[in-house]
Amino acid sequence: MTENKSYRLYDSLEFFWNKKIWFIIIPIVVAILGFVGSMLLPKDGDYVGKSIVFTGSVKIEALTNPEHIMTMYGNHFTGKTEVFVPTRSYIKTETYGNNKEEVTKELNQFNDQLFGALMAQYNKIIAGTENYAKVQAERIETLKTAIEAYKAALAGTDNVTVNNNYAMLLSAAEMDLTNALATEQRVKNDILVYEKPALAKATTVVKTKSYGLEGTIAGFIFGILLTVFILSLWKYILEARGSKRA
Repeated sequence: MTENKSYRLYDSLEFFWNKKIWFIIIPIVVAILGFVGSMLLPKDGDYVGKSIVFTGSVKIEALTNPEHIMTMYGNHFTGKTEVFVPTRSYIKTETYGNNKEEVTKELNQFNDQLFGALMAQYNKIIAGTENYAKVQAERIETLKTAIEAYKAALAGTDNVTVNNNYAMLLSAAEMDLTNALATEQRVKNDILVYEKPALAKATTVVKTKSYGLEGTIAGFIFGILLTVFILSLWKYILEARGSKRA
């Protein structure tokens, strides 16, 4: 039995060796077909443009929702375009087209409009916060003046009722001053940590990926397997015919 299996293996290898030309022809033909097929795959464009915008501390829905962003700032795109918001701090844009200059122009226009809207919101928040800090600073000065006046009034009278009234006013003013100072410091810290939007990654426009190499390799490998199958079938048919004639 072992000898018979060895003979069959040797017989098969000899048959494949005699037909070795097919191990060249079929894989090459299939590899070419794989290359041509990969080239015929539909593409969204010859070029793809990508950019990433950092939103900073601006987190409002109108400037972080992909659909709203496309509706507001992406109507000028002529090719397939997608906006991704993987986190609320980054906006990734990907657009396709057949002309490199046109793709670059459209993507830059989109980034300029989106970045302008982010900066407008950033400046609005900073201006409002700075104005609030200014109001607190003025209130602090007013409270300091009032406290000094209450202290002077207390020092200038011996009337118990008047002293009690001024003491109450002084205590309330000092408490208000403490709260105002804490609020002013908190607001200043908010301004310091409020991150500014930026273009995290400059616009890049490159040719879209071609899968010609992958298609060729896959076709070549499939061609080898197909050759083995065809030759095995060929040998089986020859043996079957020989056996039938015998």
